[in-house]
Amino acid sequence: MMDPSWLLYLGIFLGPFVQEDAAVIAAATLSAADADHFPVIFFVILSGLFLSDIWKYWIGRAAHTSTRARAYAEREHVMEFRGKVKRNLIITLLTARFLPLARVPVYVACGYFKVSYPRFCAVIFATALLYCTVIFALCHGLGELFGDRIEYIMTSLAVIVIALAAITFGIRRNWQKN
Repeated sequence: MMDPSWLLYLGIFLGPFVQEDAAVIAAATLSAADADHFPVIFFVILSGLFLSDIWKYWIGRAAHTSTRARAYAEREHVMEFRGKVKRNLIITLLTARFLPLARVPVYVACGYFKVSYPRFCAVIFATALLYCTVIFALCHGLGELFGDRIEYIMTSLAVIVIALAAITFGIRRNWQKN
């Protein structure tokens, strides 16, 4: 009979395609609760996180086929933003990694601004590695402090992160309408 762990790992790998922060926190919590899975879970979530991010670049590149998108991108303030992103790519992508609602727009913008794809991928991998390392270190550290209660604490934290992201998105959307 096949080991059922592959289903768990598949779910962990696909998690970032749905919601990155919740997936990484859940994987780290699971890893802290059952250390036997640690190295595999870490690399599976890191792979899923990396792959869920790098394809977003191509949405921006595909926008070049749209006349409306090109007209918007040729505005002066967008061109200034383009220069800043290209000059400060590492800081921009590092900041976006730790700001949940900033990732997708920044990654798409990198594609639209034709940032070097290999450089984009290298920075995305480095920021994903840093992000996973920080979250796993926090979860394992908290796991040592709180023992079996870590699962409840981290699940609550994941729910709070998702709720805050949804609230922020809602406020931002309403603010933009007004």
